[in-house]
Amino acid sequence: MTVLTRSLGASDPTAPVPPALRAWVADRVLAPVTVTLLLVAVACAVLRVGGVHVPMAVQLVPFAASILVFGLPHGAMDHLVPARLRPGTSVLRSVAVVVVVYVVVGALTAGLWLAAPLLGFAVFIAITWFHWGQGDLFVDRLLGDGATGRAGAALTVATRGALPMLVPFVAQPAAALHVVVGTAASLDASAAAAGADAVPAPLRLLAGVLVLALVVVHLVVVVRSRTPAWRQVAEDLVLVLFFSVVPPVLAVGLYFTLWHAVRHIVRLELTDPVAAVQLHRGRLLAPFLRFMRQAWPITVIAVVMLVALAVVLRRADLGVYLVLIAALTTPHTVVVTWMDGVQRTWSGDGADDRDDLPGSAGASRR
Repeated sequence: MTVLTRSLGASDPTAPVPPALRAWVADRVLAPVTVTLLLVAVACAVLRVGGVHVPMAVQLVPFAASILVFGLPHGAMDHLVPARLRPGTSVLRSVAVVVVVYVVVGALTAGLWLAAPLLGFAVFIAITWFHWGQGDLFVDRLLGDGATGRAGAALTVATRGALPMLVPFVAQPAAALHVVVGTAASLDASAAAAGADAVPAPLRLLAGVLVLALVVVHLVVVVRSRTPAWRQVAEDLVLVLFFSVVPPVLAVGLYFTLWHAVRHIVRLELTDPVAAVQLHRGRLLAPFLRFMRQAWPITVIAVVMLVALAVVLRRADLGVYLVLIAALTTPHTVVVTWMDGVQRTWSGDGADDRDDLPGSAGASRR
């Protein structure tokens, strides 16, 4: 059985999940975010036609909010993940293992950034491409739609990760490159001079062709599969438009906060028996508040780390925040990849896997 959710009772780790959960998540969590991003994209497109630029102070609002809501907190429960997903794993052992992962992997990431900031950012983009793609893959498996099988999983991860990571460099290369160079310069002032002042045209064309090919193949595979295609089609098209017309800082900030982090928080809530019951009953606020209460200690530690980093670097800007996020994203991705293995996310088969999902008719027969 593909165990995507925690039990509703401690005695049964594979307790059925009501099928209505899919509708709750799709209609009350995913759809509102997609509509919000579409409205922002339309507004930015209108402003661009009118020659109006979105002030940087406005673009930074989502990143600023993400420090305390959704963004940083979405990874603040990693230390409890092994205990929740592996029956018999003590909280102490769970915390110890994850702390070691964060210290070792985070230190290696920080070392790379210190030694070669531009290379560090390139690796950060690659890891985030994979990590944000795997976040959408889990949602596909939970809802029982999307591309099926392992090949479909790889396609979903490649496509959904490419949209936020590549489209800005294709549609708005100067603004996207400015973020890269500015962040690298926060660690090494010479990086600003060493960095390119424009994305080479051949590289930009190659990235554009790759994104187009991934989206087309993804949509064709989804439409030809035996799963509902409307959500996948809508999300792909909205994300392409969103990252094409919304300024990169605002676009990535909104996506990180409202799209990626919210989806991962739902995933974590489903590993908590109490929060899972609340979600099954159609309640959204109660499980989120429970999550925030559980996540605040690690969130505070992350905020302290951010302040300390700003003091050491003698600057407090987006670049400093992105450096911290990079150092935390790498070990966080290790933990989430482990979650994928335990929950067999990559081996799920969309519609074919529905009978193996908790709450399905097939599961109830077992």
